[in-house]
Amino acid sequence: MALIGILILFISSLQTRKIEQIHKEIFERQLEMEKNQTMLLSNMSENIYGMVNQALKKEERQESRKEPSMSLVRREPELSAFDGIENIEDRLLTVTNDLIEFLRLKSDKIEIVNETFNLNNVLNEISGYICNKYKGKEVDLIFDINNNVPRLLIGDSLHLGQVINSILEHMMERLESGELKLEISMYSTYEESIELEFQFHDTGEGITEEALESLFNPYYDERSSTYRGLGLFVSSELVKMMKGELSAQSQLGKGTSFTLTVPLEIHDRQNKRMYRLPEKVLTGKKVFIVDDNYNAALAIKKTFAYFRHEVRVLSKEAFLKNMPNLMPYDIVVLHESLFNQRLVDYLNKLKLGKELKVIALNSLLRVDEEQFSNDLIDVYLYTPLNQERIFEMIVGMYDISVESIGEGNPEKENALEIYKSHIQETKDITQSSFAAFRDKHILIVEDNVINQKVLSSLLVPGGVKISLANNGQEAVDMIKEKKMQFDLVLMDINMPILDGYAATEMIRLDPKYDTLPIVAFTALVLDSEIEKMYSCGINAFLSKPLNIGKLYTALSMFLLEGEKAAEAEVVAAQEEKQITLRGLDVKHGIAHANNSKVLYMEVLSEFIAAYGKSDILFKKLVNEHRYEQIKMLCIDMRGLTGTIGAHDMLELVNKIHQAILYKNQATLPDFIHRYHSEITALNSSIEEYLSLSGYKAEAA
Repeated sequence: MALIGILILFISSLQTRKIEQIHKEIFERQLEMEKNQTMLLSNMSENIYGMVNQALKKEERQESRKEPSMSLVRREPELSAFDGIENIEDRLLTVTNDLIEFLRLKSDKIEIVNETFNLNNVLNEISGYICNKYKGKEVDLIFDINNNVPRLLIGDSLHLGQVINSILEHMMERLESGELKLEISMYSTYEESIELEFQFHDTGEGITEEALESLFNPYYDERSSTYRGLGLFVSSELVKMMKGELSAQSQLGKGTSFTLTVPLEIHDRQNKRMYRLPEKVLTGKKVFIVDDNYNAALAIKKTFAYFRHEVRVLSKEAFLKNMPNLMPYDIVVLHESLFNQRLVDYLNKLKLGKELKVIALNSLLRVDEEQFSNDLIDVYLYTPLNQERIFEMIVGMYDISVESIGEGNPEKENALEIYKSHIQETKDITQSSFAAFRDKHILIVEDNVINQKVLSSLLVPGGVKISLANNGQEAVDMIKEKKMQFDLVLMDINMPILDGYAATEMIRLDPKYDTLPIVAFTALVLDSEIEKMYSCGINAFLSKPLNIGKLYTALSMFLLEGEKAAEAEVVAAQEEKQITLRGLDVKHGIAHANNSKVLYMEVLSEFIAAYGKSDILFKKLVNEHRYEQIKMLCIDMRGLTGTIGAHDMLELVNKIHQAILYKNQATLPDFIHRYHSEITALNSSIEEYLSLSGYKAEAA
């Protein structure tokens, strides 16, 4: 018995040691994860500070170059300097938005919401944003979508789009030229669920194994003065929340790949063919395709083949060497660079004897380049493409009526004017300028919470009444309930449940709302997409990201009469005053938020949510002698307080950090009361500033 008892004790001892080792490993991994997450904030602050200084120095150099002169002199270096300032501002805006998103992750404010959405709308908005940001880059962006991928899915379209966008941005930043392809495939799993796989491939130089291992860990690159990987870090966290997986592979000299898998559900499993051409005569067409990128042409072939078209693809080189007979084809898709007088004459001759559709092809990245223009062309088509755009193009090209979203409503005599030109920016607009629209009631239809809050923070302080709808269906319901009268609707297009196209059409079905201005606010940029908005009943188009000068112009077109704008500007100027608060340098903070008071308020609000009660955590860590975590908290707070202009708090956490570094842990209890007093004062100053600025906190 004694032997058995000893054996049991020995086994128990082994198990205990094993459990202790497992707990130790878990704790160490947790510490490492917290260290990685908090270390980035200090670097982020340095990055923001560095970019602000870069912008100011460039502007100073630019001013010093301005010499009074009557002669006409080309000043190309000055133009490039301005371009540099704009690039810095773009990066600063991106980092500020990433900071807000990171703080929302920290304070558990981000929720995954599964709703019905149109995948094509997500892809259109992403391609519009990416191609607008990297316009002119010699990169072929390709969307290669398998024909079994459904049009309507159930999942979190907002965060899925954010992840895809971040990955494409990361790859575009590092790709000077070549090819970037996004392949989308669907795999069935169980019951109603599927798994959507997104594979991203580029033809860049690739990265080392060491760099690959730290790809999702943000860091500050001193050589290029840029912050690396914050978007990927946020993306990896979002993917985990969506119960998906995100990984990366790379090989030097052969490029980099990302694989994203996300579990979703199909909206309608019974409708296996998601796009049905209205007449059988539109199927079975013979299509001939030549693009300057053969892989892009193959992806286009796949979209045409979905509609049971017979498709032939030829390389650009083969076409130039020996142009084939195009008589057998019904649709000819050719890259714009191929068109010359000989080809134009040949195609015109073919058109005399048969119904031939000619499509000129180009990349959305080069949409502003000089376009080939000729009456021969039936459609100008821009890559990257998806099935829905090809479907709409075929229907429109053959002038067949079809009952679908975006068909539009007939124009009505009493309808509001439609402004189809690009909205111009009103200069020198500040937050106070929006007092011009005092007492007006605007419905903001937007699924992105940060965009909702930024718009609200911009308009509410000026006395504008705001209502929010998270999708098109909510907007339609709010308008038709008639409990509130709206003066204007600001309508996003890419939203779950009911998108902006459909919502606008449903609103316009009722003649009572013919005089209700609806302004689109979206990242979509193609002429065909914008025209689709107008055909649905949109009155004007405002592009993302938000430009407050253009927003002011758009609102003025529909909400201001006569001299009211000038009168409101005088009132707004009188109301504007400098706010002085203890421990909070507002001017410094706004400068580090891309000179945007609205973004600065959003950062402050998220700071309070994530770190407003950090004094409780600090006291707990000191009492438990957890010095490594105190050090992490200091790094965390140094980065944030430096960014928002909380100089007193920054000075205190620097002292605490030094006590840790110099092994003066015995002095840490002395800081508990001071930390509590300082964070309380900072919270009070932030809350006072937000209150004076008219900021509305997010509902819990």
